[in-house]
Amino acid sequence: MSRACDTEVLVTAEEAFPAFERAVLAARDRIDAGFRVFDPRTPLISDEARATGDTWADLLMRKLDEGVAIRFVISDFDPVVRPDLHRDSWKSAKVFAGIRELTRNPGKLTVRISAHPARVGWGPRLVLWPKVQARLAQTCSDLSGLPDGVRTEALRCMPGLKGYVVGDSGSVRPLRHRFPPMMPVTHHQKVAVIDDAVLYIGGLDLDRRRNDTKRHETGAADTWHDVQLMTRDAELARAARQHLDRFLDECEDPRRVEAASGLLRTLSVRRRGPAKYLSPRITETGLLNHHLDCISRAEKFIYLENQFLRDPQITGALVRRAGEVPGLGLLVLLPAAPMEVAFDNETSLDHRYGEYLQSRCINRLGKAFGDRLMIVSPAQKRRAEASDRSTLAGAPIIFVHSKVSVFDDRAAIVSSANLNGRSMRWDTELGMALETPGTVRALRHKVMRAWLPETAGDEYLAAEPGTVEVWRQLAERNRASDPENREGFILPFDAEPAHDFGTPLPGVPVEMV
Repeated sequence: MSRACDTEVLVTAEEAFPAFERAVLAARDRIDAGFRVFDPRTPLISDEARATGDTWADLLMRKLDEGVAIRFVISDFDPVVRPDLHRDSWKSAKVFAGIRELTRNPGKLTVRISAHPARVGWGPRLVLWPKVQARLAQTCSDLSGLPDGVRTEALRCMPGLKGYVVGDSGSVRPLRHRFPPMMPVTHHQKVAVIDDAVLYIGGLDLDRRRNDTKRHETGAADTWHDVQLMTRDAELARAARQHLDRFLDECEDPRRVEAASGLLRTLSVRRRGPAKYLSPRITETGLLNHHLDCISRAEKFIYLENQFLRDPQITGALVRRAGEVPGLGLLVLLPAAPMEVAFDNETSLDHRYGEYLQSRCINRLGKAFGDRLMIVSPAQKRRAEASDRSTLAGAPIIFVHSKVSVFDDRAAIVSSANLNGRSMRWDTELGMALETPGTVRALRHKVMRAWLPETAGDEYLAAEPGTVEVWRQLAERNRASDPENREGFILPFDAEPAHDFGTPLPGVPVEMV
């Protein structure tokens, strides 16, 4: 996969946003990007970028005025299931439209708000129609509660609802006996290419919500830990740009799918034909395959830092390797709870199913690895005012969104992909493999050190089975201490709340969550 190259590891937006700003500021010819979320109203951080203005809109307009071609593909979302994300994407489109009107070179800007073309077949849609109607009714109720002007503006930024709702006399209501299209798949990548020379890739989208620091000193609901890479490798950069050139066409027609040279992808395609299908057609599982290959070759130590650990196939490979290599250690870092469960008090079946799947995977790993497994979660070093899923051991949690997998000192993967079925087989995902020992070691040290006290020695960072026990002891000491006296951020992961909250849904694909 990757060769030895100039790769910078960027931990949290505190490091990633300024690096991205400087790379864009240095662009001479073109900028190509694909993000799940990209809000041009996001404030700039670096001094160099702030010389162009206050927000990303100012920076991008400066580059357009200089003659740089800019192309963005931003994900669209199911307007019924995820109306908030649907609206936010089209708000970004509106800002980009304003940029186009103001720049001296409007023809240099191309922006597409693009939903994955896969749709749920008529059979499942009929079965799910009552639930979809209930969701649509809730969205209409939320819109009706807004002031007139705010509601009008919100509806302008929700074009996917056209034909499924009607508004009159200051209220919005669903049109009955209509069947909104159900979009089971999304474009989940977070990637930018500058001048076919610089590649910015990983798990971090761009908006105010994601702008956190390595100190994680905001309220728990505003924390956001992520990892991004900045690679100055022309071959990889061109491969990513070529992916951006064609992935929308590839998702429409499997005959157009071409392998992304040097990069790892997940790609699925719109399924045509029978009305019974809930899923897309899976066409590329490079990220899954490389994870499975790396697991099969691990000898001493695996470190996984991810938003989820829900995929039965990944879990099965880890379980098999635990039996094959009795000395293999596994250290996993997960958020204490999913974002919507922790901060929005979500109790819907899809969130319960996700927690059920993760609880099952963790239970299987515990039986296979025994004391060679340690799962930790980070929390802030201050006392929480409440005790719910947004807290852990008396402290507000830190939300983890990064997607980093490290295998000994021989291989690592940084991508947009969660360790769940959706990211491994359905959603559009893009990642980078590292296989140079020095680069892998540097990545692992920096990513792991972000959670540790400043005084932590090399024993906390070694790619050795004993590292699992060192982290276990630190996490247990922290749990026994008052939050403000803890060393670093890690605590033992508490599996009981997910086990109690989780609900099996027989027949529902694991890729749904």
